[in-house]
Amino acid sequence: MATTKSAPFQITVQGNSEIPHAAERAIVNLNVSSSGPNKAAISDEVITTAKHIESLLRDLGEASEDASNSSPLSHWSKKSLTSSSHVPYNRDGEELPRRYSSKIPFDIRFKDFKALGTFGTKVSALPHVEVQNIEWILTPATEKSFKSQLRKDAAKDAIEKARDYCEATGCKNLRPVELNEGNVYMPTTRSGMVYAAAFAPGEVREEEEGDEEMLGAGPQDEDLEFEPQEIKMSLDVTMKFLADFS
Repeated sequence: MATTKSAPFQITVQGNSEIPHAAERAIVNLNVSSSGPNKAAISDEVITTAKHIESLLRDLGEASEDASNSSPLSHWSKKSLTSSSHVPYNRDGEELPRRYSSKIPFDIRFKDFKALGTFGTKVSALPHVEVQNIEWILTPATEKSFKSQLRKDAAKDAIEKARDYCEATGCKNLRPVELNEGNVYMPTTRSGMVYAAAFAPGEVREEEEGDEEMLGAGPQDEDLEFEPQEIKMSLDVTMKFLADFS
């Protein structure tokens, strides 16, 4: 009588991998903004400070992703001036004079974090400047190289798990038959609110004397220091294996 061969035993497991790496770029999302009752004065304040920041950035050299480039910047750009206005009311519901707001956002990316500290120290002396946070990222080249290693490590993790189950259940001839890759998870990390401004976000500012002197303020005794945050890239894969008990 012929022996009936049992159906293959199926094992489905998830493989995980993670690679930590220090951030290689710092993205500074900086706003120059002001508000008050005088539309022309508010716009002029914002434009004047924005021009001062542009001058600081140009002094750092031409931005480039190329590591051989001596500039500490990998990229910077600014958007056009935007303006808005609204009519506030007091607690009694009475209409108050119209208020105007203007803003110019900057996107500044540093590859040299010591230079970032020096820049941060200088902009902290300027009025109307708000840095909400610093976003830490990796370079595209590093991301690409890590993705390959993540795939290998995730697959090895799944294979090791499947072997453990085979050993525990006594099956033999383990073989992979299917693999489904998840998305590479690479969160950007942000420093807690970094604030470099003469006036806090949302604070209503009136025209004050001394703004011109503040624009020419010198650096602090010591530059700010920024430590790159750790970025953790991760990947999950689901692998299906077949094995035999014979």
